[in-house]
Amino acid sequence: MELHVGLSVTTTVSPDGGAVLSVRGEIDHGNADELRSAIQSVLASRRPHTVRLDLGLVTFLDSGAVGALVASHRMAAAEGAQLVVASTSPFVSRQLDIAGVADLLGAPHTTA
Repeated sequence: MELHVGLSVTTTVSPDGGAVLSVRGEIDHGNADELRSAIQSVLASRRPHTVRLDLGLVTFLDSGAVGALVASHRMAAAEGAQLVVASTSPFVSRQLDIAGVADLLGAPHTTA
């Protein structure tokens, strides 16, 4: 398995008991499964009602990453949890808007 050094995911628990995954770096078809696995692990181990994704430090994402986010959203719903993109970089916000999934994921929209 190829390891992409450019992706890191840090998990914290928010005061309301939800999980926050802070993602940094690039997410592409080569490492999107790492993000999906991190979300799946949090859902299984912590059983949070909400998983918030902080993508504010993500510098790139491609269609593979968008697919992983949508699959993770469905996976969370199947577990009775909500997955929400709480923060995005301008690039990520544009990509989610273009892909038509910003509303599904609860992501902030670009203003430009």
